[in-house]
Amino acid sequence: MFELPRRARHLAAVLALACLPATLIPATASAEPPADEVASGPGWHVTRVAGGFRVTLDLAGELPVTASAPTLSADGRILGPATESEDGKSLSLVTTDPSVADATSVTTDAVPDTSVAPSAARGRGHSMPDVAPEVLRTDPSTPGPYRVSEAVYDFGDQAIPLLNIGGIRGEMTGKIYLPDGRGEKPVVIFLHGRHSSCYGSGPANPARWPCRATSDSTAQRFTIPSYLGYDAPARALASNGYAVVSISANAVNANDNQLAADYGAQARGQLILDTLDMLKKADAGQRVVYHDAFTGRDVALDQALTGAVAPRDLVRRLDLGNVGIMGHSRGGEGVTAASTLNDALPVWKQYGIKAVLPLAPVDYDRISVPNAALATILPYCDGDVENLMGQHIVDDSRHNFADDVLRSAVLVMGTNHNFFNTIWTPGGWPASTGDDWSTSGPGAGDPVCDPAAATTTRLTPAQQVQVGATYMAGFFRVVLGGEKQFLPLFDGSATAAPATTFARITSAATLPARSRTDIATFERPDPAVRVSGDATAEVCASMGGTGGVALPQTAPFCATTLDQAALPHWSPALWAFNIPSSPMLHMKWTSATGQVRVAVPPAARNVRRYQQLSVKIAADESVATATDLVVSVTDGRRTWSSPVSKLNPVAVTRLPGVTSPWLRKVILQQVTIPVSSLTGLNTGDLREVRFTGAAEPGGVYISDLSAENRAVGARSPAQQTTVNMVPARAEEGAAPGTTTVAAVLSERTHQPVTAYVSVFGSATGRAAATMRKVTFFPGQTCVPVQVPTFGDALPSSTPSTSFKVSVTNTSGAVMGDKGFNTLTVREDDGVTNGTPAPEVGVPGDVCAEYAASQNPGRLLVQGSVVSGAPTTLRALGYRPGESVEFRLDATSLGRVLADRHGTVSLTATIPPGTPSGFVTLTATGAGSAYGTTAKVKVRAAH
Repeated sequence: MFELPRRARHLAAVLALACLPATLIPATASAEPPADEVASGPGWHVTRVAGGFRVTLDLAGELPVTASAPTLSADGRILGPATESEDGKSLSLVTTDPSVADATSVTTDAVPDTSVAPSAARGRGHSMPDVAPEVLRTDPSTPGPYRVSEAVYDFGDQAIPLLNIGGIRGEMTGKIYLPDGRGEKPVVIFLHGRHSSCYGSGPANPARWPCRATSDSTAQRFTIPSYLGYDAPARALASNGYAVVSISANAVNANDNQLAADYGAQARGQLILDTLDMLKKADAGQRVVYHDAFTGRDVALDQALTGAVAPRDLVRRLDLGNVGIMGHSRGGEGVTAASTLNDALPVWKQYGIKAVLPLAPVDYDRISVPNAALATILPYCDGDVENLMGQHIVDDSRHNFADDVLRSAVLVMGTNHNFFNTIWTPGGWPASTGDDWSTSGPGAGDPVCDPAAATTTRLTPAQQVQVGATYMAGFFRVVLGGEKQFLPLFDGSATAAPATTFARITSAATLPARSRTDIATFERPDPAVRVSGDATAEVCASMGGTGGVALPQTAPFCATTLDQAALPHWSPALWAFNIPSSPMLHMKWTSATGQVRVAVPPAARNVRRYQQLSVKIAADESVATATDLVVSVTDGRRTWSSPVSKLNPVAVTRLPGVTSPWLRKVILQQVTIPVSSLTGLNTGDLREVRFTGAAEPGGVYISDLSAENRAVGARSPAQQTTVNMVPARAEEGAAPGTTTVAAVLSERTHQPVTAYVSVFGSATGRAAATMRKVTFFPGQTCVPVQVPTFGDALPSSTPSTSFKVSVTNTSGAVMGDKGFNTLTVREDDGVTNGTPAPEVGVPGDVCAEYAASQNPGRLLVQGSVVSGAPTTLRALGYRPGESVEFRLDATSLGRVLADRHGTVSLTATIPPGTPSGFVTLTATGAGSAYGTTAKVKVRAAH
């Protein structure tokens, strides 16, 4: 048995549920609007700020705590992602889009719209074809031979600093599941997602974390221990010889929407690495101590542990070279960030993260994950991450790196977002539980996902927990333990586990590079792909239509008429909104003469050493219920053919849904042809693969035609190059214009690196985001990116405004810990309320400025430096017109503007009483961030 942490021992004091849905309320009309206000309405206003406008929407109460990130729209047009206020009662964003000055309404998607009735029927059915999968002999969740000891550790609510989240500290808390016996065991880390952190009575701590009330002594607020919600998969793994640690991320959850540029992805990722650091010390028998800044106490591991595990039990028991990580919801993006942050370290500092499992994840950052086996689990009835954006993680990673690992997307019918975590499930905890499949709005009433419908596909909470236990245990046992009997659950095979035969589960996999030969990926036009008869075929990418990508794309949109929630491959990502996604071949035909013919390249013609040919297919948006086509393989003399419906009928059937625009999703399914079935063909010399339409008109999407052997592959330890954004600073200007930001690599590479830079708050495109693709050629480490700005000749109350800049969807390198940064625009027409920001000057070459900022120059000091006496300081290399601050150690000596040659000079008095000895003098530019320095000796005044 284990005991809950101190903050969660008060079940008798349970009160009402926290986080009731928020609703919009009118703002109180003021007699005189602020001078900067340019538009307003009930509960919202638009004000002029440096470089653009701030749009603010007031709410009746705190936002519901969900994985979904809030956005704002003006007059029904999406402006972009919003930042939550410190009290959670308003949302705001900054934009350079001048149309908001004429807005008549501002709304958010973060508040459920109870006024919208379910949409009219969009399909004629909601059943899937019957497929009889092969059932494995054993289930990966079956308890194993090891006895499991469990304990909770709690080093305090503010035990560690959190990465890129406003300088706050968070808890180091979790639960350990340790198998008995000797020897090191593979380590699996579980990370829960975004959920309410606290519940109880009385006003909450205005700092949001830790959980404490601020009213009278009778008020109490307690922690919701989301990390305790994964007992079933943890015990399944631990009883089979895996050490499992489920960690708490409540401090991140309480602050991410307000303080983190990326909504907490990297904070969560670093929390995993911090946990591995703690386990490394424990495994080595070193003393583990953290300082809890909240209580002011040092807490050692023996004090932190409560339960059946003692510090000595962890010594030499943890194999940190064989690690798997699972993240649920926003924790899913957290584990992708953990993997890339780990890979950016020198090899000797890395942990052996070999398996990454995002469970119902968000993917706001489009983080590409190299060098680790990947399985993302997609719940079809997810009412929180309804667009199943975790599909992007697989799509973006599969061809972006020269690595050799399995990547799999597992689609689970009938599962929602919450019920994988028992603490989030009704009956599992006294507060903040619920079925996330909406009872109002777009998801309401659809008989596929409505648990009350007679035809529902929904699993019970217990069944969903079993699915989670089976697939989480199965994936880590395959990758970390080499238990390959469970690989068919993830490699695209039509296979079921014994304990989950009640569920409809499919997988589509990109097998490791050394285990496959790609015949055609269909990601770009290819002369080897020919079209004939009554058919068309073109490479498409992304989605258009309502809510889709707005900026011009190099390829036509794959879909334009469906809701973004129905298009997981192409739904725009929050912080990568206009970036192209998931290119593939869109084939349409009007008769059985329509055909696509793919010539097999000479290097791929011999498939005798492979087990199968595979291709991924999905019926397109024009298909009402189902279509079909024939796939044929020829060696130039003989032909083997089969209808796709015989190989995998789900691939040519629209997925279930009746009334909800979120359903009838388009998701690629794997179609497999065993090489052994190609009887009569010379499998040493295949020449062509053909796709022929049926007699009735139809359309499909096609991706990744390969010859394959089923395998997991292996991680190859290597330090990855990182891509980051450099903070930029510019004057507002008097009219619309442009400025330049810099994307940089951590080191030179021998191969090209590509990435996409987005700037949020620009006037171009829906979602208020511009986008530029950047390519670093071999040897190049900095690429300038020009972005639009908005200027005027009017003063405002804001000295400066920051616009978010991100670099995402990287190929050949990973996102660094500065993948998100800011473009700061200074108000240069006067500040009506406050002190103007220091002048940033005229920007020069951003790459040259960045290089200079990394290498401080020489600050020239004229004469002796004497306490209480004047000293003249001079330096070169600054922006013309920028304010340069001079300091003696931490003491400011004053500011001066650089002249037109970039030279600064200041005669400053050394503060009287400065002790004799060596000090450091610095001069730092407010715009360029360039610094010069000098180390000098101060002499006492005579």
